[in-house]
Amino acid sequence: MPQQLLDLEPVPTLLRRVRAELSADFPSAKPLRVSRAPGRLDVMGGIADYTGSLVCEMPLDRAAAVALGERDDRQVQVFSFNLHDEHKPFTLRIPLDALAKGSIEELRREFNEPGRKWAAYLVGCLFILHEQKLIDLAHSKIRGVNLALLSNVPLGAGVSSSAAIEVATMMNLLDHFDLRERVDAMRVSAMCQTVENRVVGAPCGIMDQVTSCAGQTETLLRLLCQPHELQAPLELPENVRVVGINSNVKHSVGGGAYGRTRCAAFMAHKIILELMRRAGQMVGKTLERDPMNGYLANLDPEDYKKHFRPRLPEWMKGAQFLAQFGQTIDTATSVDAEVDYPVQHAADHHVLEAGRVKRFASLIEEAAAARTNTRDQGRPLDMAGHLMYASHLSYTNDAMLGAPECDLLVDLVRRNEKSGLYGAKITGGGSGGTVAVLADKSDRADRALAEIMADYEKQTGKTPELFGGSSDGAWKAGTKVVRDAALD
Repeated sequence: MPQQLLDLEPVPTLLRRVRAELSADFPSAKPLRVSRAPGRLDVMGGIADYTGSLVCEMPLDRAAAVALGERDDRQVQVFSFNLHDEHKPFTLRIPLDALAKGSIEELRREFNEPGRKWAAYLVGCLFILHEQKLIDLAHSKIRGVNLALLSNVPLGAGVSSSAAIEVATMMNLLDHFDLRERVDAMRVSAMCQTVENRVVGAPCGIMDQVTSCAGQTETLLRLLCQPHELQAPLELPENVRVVGINSNVKHSVGGGAYGRTRCAAFMAHKIILELMRRAGQMVGKTLERDPMNGYLANLDPEDYKKHFRPRLPEWMKGAQFLAQFGQTIDTATSVDAEVDYPVQHAADHHVLEAGRVKRFASLIEEAAAARTNTRDQGRPLDMAGHLMYASHLSYTNDAMLGAPECDLLVDLVRRNEKSGLYGAKITGGGSGGTVAVLADKSDRADRALAEIMADYEKQTGKTPELFGGSSDGAWKAGTKVVRDAALD
């Protein structure tokens, strides 16, 4: 492997702490299996994944690592070294029979108890493997497992700390139960998304899990989210990189703003589909299928602006929508009768963002094909950067998922465009988190980034953090069985 699993943090630290602090549960006489899955930097696409857009994602060098050891008492016991208290491992134990016989609703209630939600990301993987009949938790041959987690992906930074945990856990379990040949990277990602949507209760799309599982170091993963079609990786020009600046403003996909915007986008889809059907009736045609195939990303932006946008309500009460149209096709959100939804704003973001991402990818390809440090390369990079600015503005004005601190970071990047920086945008679910920056690999760009971070801290009092490295996804990295000698 180009990157050796046991040498990549946080794997070495996890192994040391398991040996020092959990020796009773991971005895040295028994082998353990270790896995690792990276967080991701959302470069373009973001929340438009759930409306079928192309997305461009970079796997980070920050990751979650999971150690697995067998038990003999038909229990699953999970340990966290840093999700609850980084100085003391937090423990939760559940009988396998309770998982085998329980429902999603019971499991979600169990993990919604104070101090337990973190465990849903790990135990939920076992439940989904059972539900999809890849393993039978009721069978006596499954004796139980210990799972120990350590992650250095910052929580609430918008770089997929949750997906990293799910993917690291799922990959470990799949290899432990010898199931790798029965799945591929896309199915692993889909199962991990199911954990987050149904067990944790967060309405995320699939791009985070796919990047954590299938991403390649220093390359943008290109995914068409209909529902999840991997395209050829997007190679950056040799002298160009993408970095992230963590604003240190906590973000949450489970937050109300994200769910409201997502629901509003699906409301717009249903209204537009009804408008299409009425138009078909006026010309004597029956519309038997959805011309968008369920995705706003498939709606031509010019058709949208000309025919549908003027007829969408800017805001719409949930009760009014339910009375006219019923629920949407989204399985991760439900229309709340008491909520006002920004229907037109959400549609604006999602339809136009899909076009921006396609153009961004083609410009990066154009720049990569040009000679280094030529005008032919600079122009497409400048244009790609300005698409990032447009995406950021849309996050704020249309998706309504901006944050003043992220606005400041993007503005500081814009002021330093002549220093080897091309563009920047808020990432992922927005409302804080991390800003992605398209930049040269140069000393002047390094200096500009350092000055931006210093200026940001001076103005906000918050300490930013730079994400500058990359690593392979969990599918390529694999898992490794570690015996006593390797822990010393």
